[in-house]
Amino acid sequence: MIHEKRKYIRTKLTSSVKLSHPDTGTIEVVTKDISDGGIYLITSNSKLPEVGSEVKVQLIDTPFEAPKLDMKIIRLENIGLGLAFLE
Repeated sequence: MIHEKRKYIRTKLTSSVKLSHPDTGTIEVVTKDISDGGIYLITSNSKLPEVGSEVKVQLIDTPFEAPKLDMKIIRLENIGLGLAFLE
């Protein structure tokens, strides 16, 4: 039996977002899922900030200008990255 370590339930979400960091610029990526703790983004971009970096994330496929959220990279994988919401 596998023990689930996740603190929050994830919900599948496919949405386009902008990911911004002062050193790497702004790229467009797609979300995979979201939870109360953060989001997972799918990206093939090799020029990404390091784990622990703070970034800004903004939904771009909404009928209004979405707020820019401050987030922190907590996991970096070949297919994407996990971000945590900053309080």
